[in-house]
Amino acid sequence: MKFDDLKSIIDIENDLELNLISSDWAMIQGENSELDNWLTKEDFEQLFSPLPEFKSNETVFAFETFERIYKSTGEIRRLSGSFHLNWKDFSDFQDTTDILCFYLVSPKLSWVLYANRDVWLFAKATNKPLN
Repeated sequence: MKFDDLKSIIDIENDLELNLISSDWAMIQGENSELDNWLTKEDFEQLFSPLPEFKSNETVFAFETFERIYKSTGEIRRLSGSFHLNWKDFSDFQDTTDILCFYLVSPKLSWVLYANRDVWLFAKATNKPLN
């Protein structure tokens, strides 16, 4: 999956938070813990444990919201990653990533998590079946 795939559900031109294209999404917001990198384990499990992707340990995709330009090489790159949707893999991601704010999505694009160092926003499509 590529970052541009998100264009079908969010406005990636205004990516300072979660701007959904359609109103057919339910959204909740929470604050990040000052002690944890992104979400706490409790927030993670509350958001994801009801989802089929969590139950099947499916691979999900994380994308940085901006392109970096590396001074040494001139390379332009958007950081991204993928991991199985479980607490251990997410915790490893948040402990080791250089990403400052990101979108996390399932391959079906039926939900999206946006997080920066202060807040997270989670949206789920209300018009798409989740199983």
